[in-house]
Amino acid sequence: MKTTIQIPVDKSFKISAEKHATKLGYSSLQEYIRVFLKQSIDKKFNLFSGTFPPEYITPEQEAILDKQSALVDKDIKKGDYIKSSNVDELMSYLNSSD
Repeated sequence: MKTTIQIPVDKSFKISAEKHATKLGYSSLQEYIRVFLKQSIDKKFNLFSGTFPPEYITPEQEAILDKQSALVDKDIKKGDYIKSSNVDELMSYLNSSD
């Protein structure tokens, strides 16, 4: 069952909010408000502090990250990595290795 929430606001405020929602990629102001309310209810976002709750990883995820980090460290010690000073240099290297 659906219901409607009505909130009186100035027309210029509504227009600004619609533009903001569109810039963020939402199809409508209503969609933006629905997502915002859902995140607030699920405690994924705190409106008043502008923060998200801390996220924790499981011991299994930590073990996977540790293993991947060790592999990267090995590659670096072997000199098996790409070094670039800027994005253009890196993209040039990546495009030339086809």
